Amino acid sequence: MNKGVLAFRFDIESAQCLRRGVPGLRRLADARGVRFTFFVTMGRVAHIGLVLRHRISRGRAQQAPRLSVARKLGLLGLLETIVLNPHLGRRHREEIDALVEDGHEVGLHGGVNHAVWQRTAHSLDAAQLEALLRPAYDEFAGRYGPPKGFAAPGFEWNDRVLDMLDREGFLYASDMEGEQPFRPSNGCGVPHLHYQVPVNVIGRDRVPVVEQGLARGLDAASIAEEAVAQIRSRRFALMYEHPYVAGPQAEILDKIIERVQGDYDIVTVEEYLAEWRRRKKKGGDLPQLVDG
Repeated sequence: MNKGVLAFRFDIESAQCLRRGVPGLRRLADARGVRFTFFVTMGRVAHIGLVLRHRISRGRAQQAPRLSVARKLGLLGLLETIVLNPHLGRRHREEIDALVEDGHEVGLHGGVNHAVWQRTAHSLDAAQLEALLRPAYDEFAGRYGPPKGFAAPGFEWNDRVLDMLDREGFLYASDMEGEQPFRPSNGCGVPHLHYQVPVNVIGRDRVPVVEQGLARGLDAASIAEEAVAQIRSRRFALMYEHPYVAGPQAEILDKIIERVQGDYDIVTVEEYLAEWRRRKKKGGDLPQLVDG
């Protein structure tokens, strides 16, 4: 029987992701002989007006368990993000270069401002979306070649975003819900050129598994157990995290990998999509669960 396929997706959306989170993930990958996928914000992270507006509008609505921004970034990291708001693609170029040199897959996470995409993409027209994406895309492509993968901040997409991904030649994005890769259709029922590769190992309300477990007060073994149960319930599993949380907690990911590596090939998201397409072409039983 074919082994299962597992990929880890990490969204880089702060300087703390690169400084505090990525080193631990690189060490883990080297120790386990695996490679991960990182979606990188090439521009700035914050927009203070949008952040304040979001905090006010969210009010006291019931939220899924998650860590506070201050806990994830730390006080100094929070001040750096809000006050200095560094351009990640330029200020932390060496850290991104190191991921590429290690053989990890690196894709694009939004455009020139993470918060602007996450809070306003739904209301932008095609020209405004293009202006938001273009500088980040060009900077990425000029250094690493055209990106194949894309992840929208906050999983915020719409039909205009899907059209833009096709125009820019992306192979895949990872923004929609689902269990397995698929090509989304436009309003006329015509499939788009790119694939969507859904995250399917994730906490409630799209909070990453490790973060949500920590917010619930679970220990490392319990968080790993919950993640392993999600992974083993599917043949193709894609797990989503942020480096500034998962990197310092790399022992949790190590426990997960240790538990499943014998039954799953751990690959990048691009390789995950390629293997899914290969098996689908052969007519394999993709939904079948992995024994054990």
